[in-house]
Parts: sequence; C-alpha cells; structure tokens
Amino acid sequence: MADDKTERAEGAPASKGAARGRIARQAYVLIHGMGEQRPMDTVKGFARTIWSLDPDVQVPKMPHAEQMWSRPDNRTGSLELRRITTRKSRASDSFPKGVRTDFYELYWADLTAGSTWAQFTAWVQYLLVRPWSKVPADVRTAWLCLWIGALIVTALGLVSLIPDEIWKAHAPSWLSKAIVAALAAAILAFMHRKATASFGRVVKYTRSDPDNIAARKAVRERGLALLRELHAGNGQETNYDRVVLVGHSLGTILAHDLVSYFWAEQIGVQVFSAASAKGQAIASLEAAVAEIKLAPSMENIAVFREAQGRLGRILREASNVAEIRSRWLISDLVTVGSPLTHAEFLLADGPDDLKARCRARELPTCPPFREELDPQVAEAARRAGLLPDGQTRLMSHRISETPEAWALHFAAPFASVRWTNVFDPARRVAQGDMISGPLRKNFGMGILDLNISDGDRPSREFTHTRYWDADKTAAARLKTLRRAINLLDRN
Repeated sequence: MADDKTERAEGAPASKGAARGRIARQAYVLIHGMGEQRPMDTVKGFARTIWSLDPDVQVPKMPHAEQMWSRPDNRTGSLELRRITTRKSRASDSFPKGVRTDFYELYWADLTAGSTWAQFTAWVQYLLVRPWSKVPADVRTAWLCLWIGALIVTALGLVSLIPDEIWKAHAPSWLSKAIVAALAAAILAFMHRKATASFGRVVKYTRSDPDNIAARKAVRERGLALLRELHAGNGQETNYDRVVLVGHSLGTILAHDLVSYFWAEQIGVQVFSAASAKGQAIASLEAAVAEIKLAPSMENIAVFREAQGRLGRILREASNVAEIRSRWLISDLVTVGSPLTHAEFLLADGPDDLKARCRARELPTCPPFREELDPQVAEAARRAGLLPDGQTRLMSHRISETPEAWALHFAAPFASVRWTNVFDPARRVAQGDMISGPLRKNFGMGILDLNISDGDRPSREFTHTRYWDADKTAAARLKTLRRAINLLDRN
C-alpha cells in the first residue's frame, strides 16, 4: 500500500517533470482483434508478458518488482474494464527516474455484434469475385482455399434439392440422403455461428455499408474518447508523459484509424513557426524523408525514426496545466499480426486503388504523403529552411502569407508517431500467421517491420493468437515483441 500512496503523490501535472526528476507515467492502450473476447482477458495476458515476466524492464533487486495492480478507471467508458498499473521501472535515457506504466484495453467487441449471415456472405463474395490479377500473390493460396470451401458448402447445400429417385439411382446404398442433408445443415449452422461471431466483426468494421456505419462510428468514438481522456489527464495521478497504441489483428486497422482521426482533431499540434524548435525539428524530419525517398536504407530509416522521436518529444512538452491539454502524447503505433499487409485486398480494389487512397490522404502513411508545392510556396519553404535543396514536396503547407506560419497536413500523424509492425511469415497457409505480414510496401518505408521468427525456427503451427502467449512462445520471439513494444522508450 505504501507504493500505491507514492503513486498518488507523484502525479505532477507536467510532462517536463520527467526530465526534472519526477517519475514519469505512460499509458499503453491495447486494441484487441476479431472474436468474442471477454473484457480484460487480452490485456491481462499482454501486461503479464510485457511487464511481469520481463526482468529487463524492472528495477533490479526491488522486492516484488514484477507486481501490478488492477484498479477501476472510468476513462475506459465501461465498468467491465479496469486499469492495470505497474511499479516503477528501471531507468532509461528517456526516463531517468524510471516510468510507471498503465495498461488499458480498448474493448469494442460489444459494439460490432449482430452481423447477419447475409452481410457475411456478401463480404465473402466481395473477396472471391475478383480477377486473379487483383489477388495479391501472398494470399492466393488462401484465396483458393476460400473458393474451395465456398464450393463445398454450396454443394452440400444443394443436396436437399436432389430428387429422391435420382439420389437412389446414383448414390451408394449405404449413403442416406437424410444423413448428408443433416450433415450439411450441421456444417452450415456451425459456420453461421462462428462466421457471424468472429468474421462478422471484420465485416462490421471494414465494410462501409449502410448497415455498418453506426457500428463503425460507435467503435471509433469509444477509442477517440479514451485518447481524449488520456491526453487531458485528471489532475490527480495520471497526467501522462507518453501514450502508445498497440493493435492486434483487426484491432490494428482500428488503431491506424484512431491515430488518423485523433491527429485531425489536434489542430494546435499541427501548427508551427518555421523558426521555432518544432519548426527546426520538422525541417530535419523533411530532410530525413527526402533521403529515404532517394535511398530507403536501414540507416536512413533509422535517421528518420530518430527525427520522429525528436519531434514527438517536443509535441509532448508542457510546463503548465493549459499546455497539457494541447499536447500530442502518442509516440508509437505497434501493429501485431496485422491484416493491413493485405490492405489492397481487404480495404481497396487492388494495389492501384490503395495507392490512390494514400495519395488522397484517406490512409495516412509513414512517412506522411508529401504534396507537390506551387512554385511560390516552394520558394517560401526554402527561405524558411523547410524544403531541402532539389526537393519540391513537403508534408507541411503554409497557412497564411506570414513566412513563419506553417502546419503539418491533416494526414501526417506519422511525422511524430513511430510505426513498428510485428509479423510471422506464413507457410502452407496454416503455419505461421497468414493474416500478418510486412507493411512497408503498402504504408511507407518508414515502418519498422519485425519478423518475430528471426532468431527462431519457422513456425509449424498457426500463431496468430500467440504473439504474447508466454507459455507457448519461444524466448527469442518474446524478445522481438518486447523490442517492438519498447516499454522504456529505448532508441
């Protein structure tokens, strides 16, 4: 209980307090994927693996250093959810006095229940009825399996339409039509229950059909409400210094949306003066992006991520209560087992359509999309020190005739949010995680793709739900996952 009292006493209302000696606080928001998860089940396993079972983030020799508390917190929007909070961590460059971590779960399964069989079959039809050329090579095997499954289900469903006399004339005497019909009905009932419960949530969230609009809005509003609360602080113990979003499976699509929509709300964060510290950090970021476009090497990507980190730290700074409410705290997006690797298949009508949506800034990329500047604006940007020599594109735009007044555009959250993606390559469809894959091809060369099987043997089982299952996952894989989660905000 003494530790709990210390927690309340350390709730200073300033982000810069961490640098002045206050023990910092950070919030990790875990967004679950499809299925019928029960509230708190997902986040408890995640927190156990990321904190309790990792001595590398705990204070050495501290009694019960792995301990966590589960406590009520009304910011989650549900009395079914609680906040899991840890003891102080060991020190790092970002947190000289250590950091306390609060784990939240953004639970949304209750808002997407009730998909109909017709909605599910329409979605399957949308996936199946497309030219072979529009099926990405990495999902063609799964696409063929989906076709075979659909044909088998259709064939079984047609059994009941076969006249009795034709059945008796051609079917084996030991095979009763009634048995086949009953088997078909049982299979269809099982598929109906499983499909509408699990994949029905995929339909509800990824398809912008009229029947799904209200559910999509409710899910996003719940997530945005939580982010607003975490940024506002409550004036007591949880004014945060850093927020990290971690999405799993379908939750990665929601996480990406939330970063995008929340950034669009934060107009004050986007505006900057070219001569300010923020402006200088953005100028360095623009130069780093230009280098990535010329040569997307790991060295240039590392420079870009360092520039993101510098800008992120500036956006998180605050010296008083008023400044706290105008900060941008999200430092990282971590996607685990993400279907965004198949975005041209799930969210678009093909690679060209996906690229068009990114160019239109419907889908934020990392680095952010840079727009071609008008000549007079380009000249002003050069005079302001924002535009590297030889470049004509920026992720920023002028907001007035004043030379100093600029703003990042509304689809540029990844100017400061580092994006790390964890995946497990699939083999033979059922081994590894065919739902996941690298994201750089679709969403930008600034993403750090981490293959969780590196340092371990290739997966022999389906691993989509095992990324942080400490009882079934190899130590090398957990090390990669923890590196991506980056609890201590190490470089």
